[in-house]
Amino acid sequence: MSIKTKILCCAGTLLLAQWTIAQQKVHILGQLSHANAGDILYLNYLNKGEAMQDSVVLAEDGKFAFRSDIQKETIARLFVSHPANPGLKKNSDKVFFYLEKGKISFQPSDSLRTAKIVSGPFNKDYTQLKDNLLPLEQRREALFATLTDENRKSDQFIAHYKKENEEIASLIKGVYSNFILQHSSSAVSFYALERVGGAFPDYQEMNTLYLSLSSALRDTEEGLKWGAKLNLMKNTAIGAEAPNFTSPTVSGQELQLHSLRGKYVLLDFWASWCSPCRQESPYLIQAFDQYADKGFTILNVSLDSKNGKAAWIKAIEEDKVGRWNHVADLNGFNGEVAKLYGIQAIPQNFLLDPAGKIVAKNLRGEELLRILEKQLLTAD
Repeated sequence: MSIKTKILCCAGTLLLAQWTIAQQKVHILGQLSHANAGDILYLNYLNKGEAMQDSVVLAEDGKFAFRSDIQKETIARLFVSHPANPGLKKNSDKVFFYLEKGKISFQPSDSLRTAKIVSGPFNKDYTQLKDNLLPLEQRREALFATLTDENRKSDQFIAHYKKENEEIASLIKGVYSNFILQHSSSAVSFYALERVGGAFPDYQEMNTLYLSLSSALRDTEEGLKWGAKLNLMKNTAIGAEAPNFTSPTVSGQELQLHSLRGKYVLLDFWASWCSPCRQESPYLIQAFDQYADKGFTILNVSLDSKNGKAAWIKAIEEDKVGRWNHVADLNGFNGEVAKLYGIQAIPQNFLLDPAGKIVAKNLRGEELLRILEKQLLTAD
């Protein structure tokens, strides 16, 4: 019995009956020309928000087949594990593709990476997108290969590396954007839209791309979800009034964001377990020391969970950042404030002017000090 089957059996007969009504049947088959007998091929995907995994042990001929029932089309991953050769990475040969209704055929190939996929419209569009991305991904892999221990010691190399990496990232983003503009009726454009946004999506950019989609696509279930997500982004875009909230402080008292009106406020989302967040602490201290008497303060919102309260308080003490306000409902990314601001990754912050309007976002390091100086000089 496969792992996937075990998961489904545990769900119960009634739940299976409810799922079957709307599920689509998928048949995956293919052949790896140079597979080793005993290698294991894994299939991972999401179905109704549940993580699913199935697996098959490959024979000498390398043939494989999977059958799945899915609620709707979804991105999946196939990868090979090598029990007989643990020196090989288990996911060194992998491929991402769409699970979609009907037959998905991987034509015989030396690897999953190079196998041609014969399937329906989702994989046809997704394959075109991947082909467009391939030269840039190869360029980025080549760049990563230059990041040796010796090169890391060179400031000149690191500066060049960062510049090159940023250029590649910008070009990759452009490929996703162009795909959306050229495939206004393809549901794969929703995947591309997610990639354009990343962890810190820009409302204006995302909304422009979303509106370029056909009205029929925007009216689908996925399209309506994106519309709701963009409305949330609009509420926290630069120029918008920061949504008000009330949240408990370390001592358990309730603090309302609006109570800080009249000051520039850095609304900073972090957590005790987030190393990049805590690396920003010295800059927060410097900003507070330099501008607190000029009408600036900080409100840290922790995304620690309920069992992380002690770690949250300890981090405040260790980083010496207890001179300004800290709040947390201790529900992590599911907290009301995190949801209100659409937080998907941290560190993330918003700079509010004395009227509560968002004037800047995601300020890091010295940039925070520069923007504060500019804002406060303008205010004078």
